[in-house]
Amino acid sequence: MAEPILSTAKIVMKFGGLVSVNKMDFDLYEHEIVGIIGPNGAGKTTFFNVLTGIYKPTSGTVCYHGMDITGKKLYEITALGFARTFQNIRLFPHMTVLETVMLGMHTRTKAGILDALLRTPRIRKTERELEAKALELLNLTGLDRYRYEYGTDLPYGMQRRLEIARAMASQPEILLLDEPAAGMNEQETADISFFIKKLRDIGYTIILIEHDMRLVMNICDRLYVLDHGSMIAQGRPEEISANPQVIEVYLGKEE
Repeated sequence: MAEPILSTAKIVMKFGGLVSVNKMDFDLYEHEIVGIIGPNGAGKTTFFNVLTGIYKPTSGTVCYHGMDITGKKLYEITALGFARTFQNIRLFPHMTVLETVMLGMHTRTKAGILDALLRTPRIRKTERELEAKALELLNLTGLDRYRYEYGTDLPYGMQRRLEIARAMASQPEILLLDEPAAGMNEQETADISFFIKKLRDIGYTIILIEHDMRLVMNICDRLYVLDHGSMIAQGRPEEISANPQVIEVYLGKEE
């Protein structure tokens, strides 16, 4: 069997006396869509923050392609090949769609501050290359017709897609999507589901947090279920949907 590209062993994240994530074991294989689900406060976003270097875990290890990356900083994790979106949309109000995606590419550029200040030939060449790559990405994500519009003026579903495109601009191997369908109507949810599956099909490996059970059951290869910081189940969607403990967590015990 292939080795996981990302794995955690016994991750614990404490805030004072509160255990937000408790001994979390997790594996991610190449070209998977893996969902992390659970009630509010289950520890899902905290675990995302550990994976992406926002939090250093209290204990446990995170390995990427067999390399221990536990405690690495956010910028180091990004450079390795991780990119994420957030539950709340974070777009700059006076930046076009094209500019937003170009901004997402800054971690992969070699031009420095002095180049930018002096408008050197190097920075002008870099900007032309970035624009060409950004246009390719907009074409891929279906956002090319909005290229000169402000991101905050887009329809809600397209704003979500733009956030994903900005994450893709850093050329990650792993995309971490925090509630990509939050606030969407039924058609927007169907559109983003198709889009996420397309990303997997063209080579991305994806971890997502999502409350929309129809979405995760339709697009995820595997699911991890958290409750009060602990993993209570993992498996294929059909296994999770039939798991009595998962049903109890989501629906409560029958009287």
